Amino acid sequence: MASSGLNPNIQWDTLEFSATPLQGRSGILVVAQFKTQKQDQKGPDEYRINFEINRHHGLVSHDTEVLVTAAGGDGPRWRYSGRRDLVVAVKDRFLTTQLYAHMARQLGWVPDTSVPLNHAPLEP
Repeated sequence: MASSGLNPNIQWDTLEFSATPLQGRSGILVVAQFKTQKQDQKGPDEYRINFEINRHHGLVSHDTEVLVTAAGGDGPRWRYSGRRDLVVAVKDRFLTTQLYAHMARQLGWVPDTSVPLNHAPLEP
């Protein structure tokens, strides 16, 4: 998918998040993997995004890759993609998940509530 827009066609049911707190940098490193597809496209494109959210500065870094089939039969490989629209959409989605709330509590960004999250699913 080469086009970008305000509303990317992300297949949200394919979105998988993982996150790691970055204690020394007061940030969260997030890895998201998902698929997108245009209506007239044969198959979906698969993307992987790594991004860091900092408590004071917001989104401080990101790396977007698309899975492509390499010439010569080497099999699929991850290649750089400049799809900032996907980064913004996925970041906004992450900020509404229980996984984000859990990471924010671990880093002390939000006060710990009396409701324990240890039994709550950490998926979006």
